[in-house]
This record gives sequence, structure tokens and C-alpha cells, in this order.
Amino acid sequence: MTITKNIVVTFRYVMKNNKGEVIENTMQGSPKYYLHGSEGIHSSLQAQFEGLQVGDSKIIYLKKENGVSENFSFEIVIDELRPALKQEEMIGYPVAINSLICDSNCVCYNGER
Repeated sequence: MTITKNIVVTFRYVMKNNKGEVIENTMQGSPKYYLHGSEGIHSSLQAQFEGLQVGDSKIIYLKKENGVSENFSFEIVIDELRPALKQEEMIGYPVAINSLICDSNCVCYNGER
């Protein structure tokens, strides 16, 4: 599976400013997640996630011309991918899954995200 529209992406990252200073590091903590194609993260970052797979790592960039105060880099690692549930597609973001939930294609998910 690769990152495309309506895929829930779970990832970790190290965010650095344009001086190379670490702003945020989630590599040893809880991963972050978003629904690809939604407004969960900046569209220019999402474009750089497109096509990645579980286990991939990449350095992606958020540049000043995209409306932020300075340039940032993110060293990302993709931990998990799964198809979004219909509910997630409708609301535009992933939901926490606390018990076994099966979608209309009988694909089931278990665990908290």
C-alpha cells in the first residue's frame, strides 16, 4: 500500500528550522497521524508524502513561500498505513479506534491510533 488519497498515515518525525535546530522530535514518542488528502497537515507536505510506503524514510520541506515564517525540514518515517473508514472520509480526519471495527469490505482494525 502506498500513500494516496483517503489513506490514514501514521508517522514519526524530527522537525528542524532553517538553522538546523531541532524544534520537535517524535521519533521516540507517540507517532502522529493524518488522513491523506484532508486538511490535517499542510498540502505542500502532503504532496511530499505521496507514494511513500510503510518503513520509508524521507526528508521533506516546508518553505517560506508556502506561507510559514521560515523554512523547516522534517525527517519522517512512515510507521503504518491503512484505508480510511467511511466515517473518517466524511469528517476529514482519522478517529481513535479503541475496539475492533470492520468496514464495509470486511477489513477490520484493532487498537488505538
